[in-house]
Amino acid sequence: MTDVRTLLAAVLGLLLGLVCLLAPEAVVRTQTAGRRPTGRDGDYGTDAVPDRWRRLVQVIGVGCLLLGTYFGYAALA
Repeated sequence: MTDVRTLLAAVLGLLLGLVCLLAPEAVVRTQTAGRRPTGRDGDYGTDAVPDRWRRLVQVIGVGCLLLGTYFGYAALA
């Protein structure tokens, strides 16, 4: 019998992993919303997300995809 919680964990892991892989800038901006900017001397529209943070979010996304795949396999096997 398939456990509903395990299936939901698989779906959530897969969706979160896809979002982290496809839109890492959006994830970083969402996590840092409401915080004061560190540098106010730049030009308008030059607040790019550093590559280091983007890569970190993508690595976390791969981990979420792997966990979602594992939970999906465990729920359906």
